[in-house]
Amino acid sequence: MSDHAHDSHGALKMGHHHVSTAGQFMKVLVALLILTILTVVVSRFHFGSANMLIAMAIACVKASLVILFFMHVKYDTAINRIMFLSSFLFLSLLFIFTLADRATRKLDNQAHTIRTPVDKAWVHPATERNQ
Repeated sequence: MSDHAHDSHGALKMGHHHVSTAGQFMKVLVALLILTILTVVVSRFHFGSANMLIAMAIACVKASLVILFFMHVKYDTAINRIMFLSSFLFLSLLFIFTLADRATRKLDNQAHTIRTPVDKAWVHPATERNQ
């Protein structure tokens, strides 16, 4: 026989299941909508180099709400939480190393910084046919 515990009806006991209320889902929905509106409002302003940081911070909060409440990770076992968080750790390491590599690259040739001129016939071919 397997090492899983069975109840009197033969079904597996898989642990506690949390049932969320409709009110809780509505609160999360309202929070997600507010954060979406905040994302649009913030995108209208120029914060310099902090634009990406602000956008990613809002996106992380929204993703956390979805993961915690709609995917029920908030009420899950500790090992599942650890696995979920470790995946974000490795994703952040990927971003950090990629951005560090990009920030430390040296453009040693002028060809990397100058755009090549493009013939106007390639940019607007329809205007030449009409003439």
